[in-house]
Amino acid sequence: MTLLTAVIGLVTIPLLVLPTTARRASIAITASLTLCVLIIDTFVFAQYRFHMNAVVVELVFSGDVVDFPLVTWLMSVVAVALLVAIEFWLITKLESKPAFMSKRLGRKFTYLTIIMALVCNGLHIWAAANAYQPISIVKQYLPLFQPATANSFMRKHGWLNEEAIAQQKSMALKGNSNLNYPLSPLTTHQVDKPVNIMFLVVDSWRFDTFNQDNAPNLWALAQQGESFENHVSTGNATRTGIFGMFYGLPGTYWHSFLANHKSPVFIDRLQQMDYQLGLFASAKLSSPEFDQTVFANVKNLRIRSEGNTSPERDINLTQDWKNWYDKRDPSKPVFSFLFYDAPHAYDFPEGYPHQYTPMLKNINYLELNNETDVKPFMNRYKTSVHFTDSLAKQVIDKLKETGDLKNTVLIITGDHAQELNDNKLNYWGHNSNFTPAQTKVPFIVVGPKVPKNIGQQWGDEFTSHEDIVPTLMSNYLGVDNKTDDYSTGVDIFAAVKDRPWVLVSSYSGYGIVSKDSILEVGATGQSHFMDTTNHLKEGSPNYQYVQQALEQISRFRK
Repeated sequence: MTLLTAVIGLVTIPLLVLPTTARRASIAITASLTLCVLIIDTFVFAQYRFHMNAVVVELVFSGDVVDFPLVTWLMSVVAVALLVAIEFWLITKLESKPAFMSKRLGRKFTYLTIIMALVCNGLHIWAAANAYQPISIVKQYLPLFQPATANSFMRKHGWLNEEAIAQQKSMALKGNSNLNYPLSPLTTHQVDKPVNIMFLVVDSWRFDTFNQDNAPNLWALAQQGESFENHVSTGNATRTGIFGMFYGLPGTYWHSFLANHKSPVFIDRLQQMDYQLGLFASAKLSSPEFDQTVFANVKNLRIRSEGNTSPERDINLTQDWKNWYDKRDPSKPVFSFLFYDAPHAYDFPEGYPHQYTPMLKNINYLELNNETDVKPFMNRYKTSVHFTDSLAKQVIDKLKETGDLKNTVLIITGDHAQELNDNKLNYWGHNSNFTPAQTKVPFIVVGPKVPKNIGQQWGDEFTSHEDIVPTLMSNYLGVDNKTDDYSTGVDIFAAVKDRPWVLVSSYSGYGIVSKDSILEVGATGQSHFMDTTNHLKEGSPNYQYVQQALEQISRFRK
């Protein structure tokens, strides 16, 4: 932290030539903005457990991580103005040469800083050589902290723990973008009467709000199909959740598929069968870059919906889909993708009649902490789910009106879940851990050829977003390949699988989730062994599961 401060000090040196007032004001503003970045980073890390960087800034301002209400922005502006005033006063006082400045503490502080830097980096050199995580893991908590390593030197002197290093490297995410996907070209047979397919996806949908009270219309529809009680998304964020849904693969492949602009074989097969594609999302399909991955081969892609708020955009996408559906060619099959956003923003139209009380009027993310009363927050969230369900009713009614409901396979689910401090560790939102609070979502399949009681047969066995594509390809799209050729999922309409673990991923790591534990692995292979409430768990992970997960992560790489 001292070195970071020194960098800011160097930046402000040219300001010393300015006149007194301008000099003080410029240095005060520079120092204040630097402190603001550090404070924002602290808030972000406290809630999401990752630091600010270019990608995170883009996600924040795109609304993919969190939408900030007006009250939060106003509080921030006032706080920054107050901070600048305090810094200006402090500079003025320091320039008046207070008594403590005569003690010449600078040299002693410099010596102390150098000694501590040497000790700190020496410890990290040893920890890196021995894969000793209690020390090496500290760097993830500090912004821009890159401690020294010297593994080549340590190996030369026989001080490197080769076995521990090899184990850590084996779990690291590989940067190779060369793909071997699918493993074999698809072999298909003709489908005489293709069914319509619809993905109705709700951003940030918690499993415990799929019920007759919070989502009455989707609940009623689900009674005509099958619900799966232990369904886990492929990610704790939109990017990896939607990726797994369309590719049937772990989200760890995201960067490779983005680099290659490689579309999923599922979409390729739909286009080959001349499906009409109705793709309607509330948020931008270019952030994350679904226009360069999932829908890379779709021409004239509708990037986003019109509106200033999530509810407005959700209303717009519903109306646009209905208009598009009225104009479709009834002689051709249809694939619809409707992606709602209101629960992600905890939002609904002003005056929406069905509201749960007591309820927060506005959400101020700066006030969230471990002591926050969750009930008013949850009631606002549940109201946003109920609003989304009311829009889903319009979609269901349109399918009934056209007589297409009986010939449409509906996949109803969420891209990921949304934690409201469920584990009492001050986690709010998503993309910060792999517990059920952020990864377990509703999953309903309704339509022709859905086996009766298949959801009950799966019981508490894991199902995953990875399973959607192989199930549809095998049962509706005439694909003859074994699912391993193009997916790491399974056909959930076939025999129930004994599945002791599932793979979940985030923007920069992955988790191996079992019934009683979570092995959380970072991009470089550093890991935490946790229980399902995100507390450290005694013992060691099942390395057989790890080996199986690594096979899935690498199967489609050259």
